[in-house]
Amino acid sequence: MNGRRIVHLISEFSSHEAMGRTVTETATRVPGEHHLITTRVHDGGDVFASVHELGGRIETFPMSDRDRLLELLDEIAPDVVHLHAGALGPLLARRSGLGNYPLVMTIYAWPGLPGRAAWRHAGWRGLRSSNVLPARVLATAALPPAVVRRALRDLNPRAILTPDPRVMERLGDCGVPVRRLPSGAPVDPRKASRTPAEGSAPTVIFAGRSESVRGIRTLIDAFPAVRRAVPDARLRLLLLPRPELPHLLDAVAASPVADAIDVVTDPIPDLLGELASAQVGTWPFLADYTTSPPAMAVAEAMAVGLPVVSTPVACVRSVMRPGVDGIAVPPGDVTALGAALVTMLTDQVTWDRYAAAGRTSVAALTWDKAAEASEWAYEAGIDVVAP
Repeated sequence: MNGRRIVHLISEFSSHEAMGRTVTETATRVPGEHHLITTRVHDGGDVFASVHELGGRIETFPMSDRDRLLELLDEIAPDVVHLHAGALGPLLARRSGLGNYPLVMTIYAWPGLPGRAAWRHAGWRGLRSSNVLPARVLATAALPPAVVRRALRDLNPRAILTPDPRVMERLGDCGVPVRRLPSGAPVDPRKASRTPAEGSAPTVIFAGRSESVRGIRTLIDAFPAVRRAVPDARLRLLLLPRPELPHLLDAVAASPVADAIDVVTDPIPDLLGELASAQVGTWPFLADYTTSPPAMAVAEAMAVGLPVVSTPVACVRSVMRPGVDGIAVPPGDVTALGAALVTMLTDQVTWDRYAAAGRTSVAALTWDKAAEASEWAYEAGIDVVAP
């Protein structure tokens, strides 16, 4: 049914963020007339038939302006209302009156509280300024699964999608069909090589926000050991500016191998090309909710056959299986991180194994596969007429 109207509800929208990117890819790949309702749009709204900004607090969306939300839904008369949220989403949706509409939900994550490594390496300020410790994450971490299951029974959504294994574990018996949402990964013909291009040095690359919760300090501290084993190795940090950037630049300057660390803060027009030119990609995140699952940069690295060293946190596990298609080390473990990077740089067999396994794994996680999952969820409720 290509003429269906689909309304996407998301607390805040940017096509450059993980959740926003997923919504964008869904809107461009799944047939239908896609509309967007959110508190505010930062970019990328041109892919939708209409865009509506409610304003208000993202923490309480879609409950924050219930009357205006329901008014818009009645005007659009959707065949499907697709709520993109976290584990609190069912509770907020119930209080917003969304149970009266043909509802599909994507629950991106069920975060846990940050562990000792996150506190030690990021500190209170770093945790509070990131996704790891806002009030909604604290509330979600303490949320009993039974409460969410009860809200879902009241809402009776047609289907639930999730990239997070923890959500599937906790809601698998909620009475609503729950299906894995593939993380979404590009298809690109370029392939990374263990041998650097002529005139280049072996490169370890990180790309993401300049936040300590992403393990950037851990990585900086681990790199002297990498240089001792691989004297010409370089660390390339592609950092999106955030408030912690000056402190991270200070950490780079203070490193005994500062001359081997390149920091780029300008926009990267071809991230896949950067990844394909490196020898190892690393995302040593310190906590589960460092980014909303899936960790897009990890999927993009695997898509071009770049072996990955990361940590087994939830946002990474939605993409990478430790020991299968990437190496995982404990969060905040400087020694283990350095050793794993050295192994990837020096062991041809290990490098080949993870390069091939990563490309094989993401072949099942492409955006087309993600669109198929959304199509399945939409078809589950397509014969229900919105009020």
